[in-house]
Amino acid sequence: MKWRNFVISAKAGIFLAALLATPALADQKGDCGTIVLPTGVGVAPSADITSMNPLLVTSLYNQQTASLLFQGLIWLDRTQQIDWSRSLAASITTPDQGQTYNVTLRPWHWSDGVLVTSADVAYTFKLIKALGTTYAGYGAGGMPDIIQSLNIISPTQFQVVLTHRVNSIWFTYNGLGQLTPLPEHSWGKYNLDQIWQGQSSPAFFDVVDGPLKIQALNTGLDAILVPNQNYEGPKPHFERLIFKFLDTQGASLQQVEAGDLDMANAPLAFWSAIQNLPGLHLVSMPPSLSYDEMALNFRNPHVAFFRDVRVRQAMADAIDQKEVIAAIYHGQGAEARGPVPTVPPTFLSPEMRAGIYPVSYDPAKSRALLQEAGYTPGPDGIMQKNGARLSFVYLLPQGDATTDLVGIYEQAAMRKIGIDLQIHNIEFNQMLALLVSGGAGWEAAGLGETLGGYPSGEDGFKTGAAENSGGYSDKLMDDLIDRSTDQPGLQGLFDYETYASAQQPVIFEQHTAQPILTNNRIHGVENFVDPAGNYYPEQLYCTVPGANT
Repeated sequence: MKWRNFVISAKAGIFLAALLATPALADQKGDCGTIVLPTGVGVAPSADITSMNPLLVTSLYNQQTASLLFQGLIWLDRTQQIDWSRSLAASITTPDQGQTYNVTLRPWHWSDGVLVTSADVAYTFKLIKALGTTYAGYGAGGMPDIIQSLNIISPTQFQVVLTHRVNSIWFTYNGLGQLTPLPEHSWGKYNLDQIWQGQSSPAFFDVVDGPLKIQALNTGLDAILVPNQNYEGPKPHFERLIFKFLDTQGASLQQVEAGDLDMANAPLAFWSAIQNLPGLHLVSMPPSLSYDEMALNFRNPHVAFFRDVRVRQAMADAIDQKEVIAAIYHGQGAEARGPVPTVPPTFLSPEMRAGIYPVSYDPAKSRALLQEAGYTPGPDGIMQKNGARLSFVYLLPQGDATTDLVGIYEQAAMRKIGIDLQIHNIEFNQMLALLVSGGAGWEAAGLGETLGGYPSGEDGFKTGAAENSGGYSDKLMDDLIDRSTDQPGLQGLFDYETYASAQQPVIFEQHTAQPILTNNRIHGVENFVDPAGNYYPEQLYCTVPGANT
């Protein structure tokens, strides 16, 4: 596909076709007072919120909170199109087919009444450059090194010039999308260390431009958010939104039954028991824009066998994703054998749309691959080579029964082909700290990757990328990622995803559609969270006695 002059505007839109329609809101909505829910609802098991700074967030939970406080330059909706009603950019044009980007901001104000300007965007870019490799999104969208200059044209216009011409859709989604304006007039008095220290302090985030403000963050307990009274978008129908940090799905089920939570992820491990609970209803959700993964630590010499692609392919071929979805997810999910989600199939190659992948469920092939790699069964059936057993410790976040069941299934599947997988449960943020440390202190870890934008992989699988916690490195992978981001059209992306599926830099696994168990007083839950994990707080409302809803 060739692009002569790629233009993004409120009128023109972009090339992607709408895959889902957002239902219209009800005409009358009542105020809910306080709404209480666990973090990760609709997407993932609950975990603590530890940061609200968009530049420092390293977990889905932190990202969701930051996006409620700060309005994004662009906002990708549930169809992976730009939602101009929620984006601060009114238009984006690239007159030279991918090197220069002219951006116009729509009128918008901070919660203290000060105008959001191009200077705030330039301030964000200045902070990103100052953070360097400690910036949470370093490398994604080529940021920040791909930008040659960012020039302020006027308070509502700025221009970004890149070091070279690239795929316009990729940079708009993954590069410009990172330039969320931050309030220079409020933050400018702090140095970088003070900004770092303030990332979990509600007082630091007094000035915001998103729909909510953070009122309190109670370590290990909850976060309390309230409406930003000067927000210029759609208003929420509640006085407080409380995110509780819960350890187990059992706790969330008990609390939603007791009325202490207004909604929670429906625990799939108790699927039959939750179908007809009094005062509650189940809300079906589409599959998330994500995949589960078994992350591998290529830096750890104790599991050097992960560096052999045949071992990784054997592991992928051992897992029957269809069985996991049917038996453990009760049909609420979709397969994922590569880095691009299958639902929606917007960015899937033609072969993958037809279900053709380099790996699939094939235990016989798994055993043949291990034998080809020089492994033979030991006395206990575990494959070994030169006296070293195919054995590793698999870290799983504690407190989620469904995750535990999947881990047990994978343990049995690996055992059948001669691999010893040892499960070790760990608190989520402790596991995350191990992974982001960049060291060899772990072997494998169960994670979920929530995707957004253009799924080109430069932040996850390129050598030295910020989210490449296992240290995977492959020159051809690097080259293919570069092609997917530099060349117009989608062929470069298709070539990358095919190679990534064959390489299995992580073991790609199925992803879930997470139903939500909801108190009958709460409405609009089906539109509260989208497949990318973004929250739409204005969608929640409560029944007004005697009103037509």
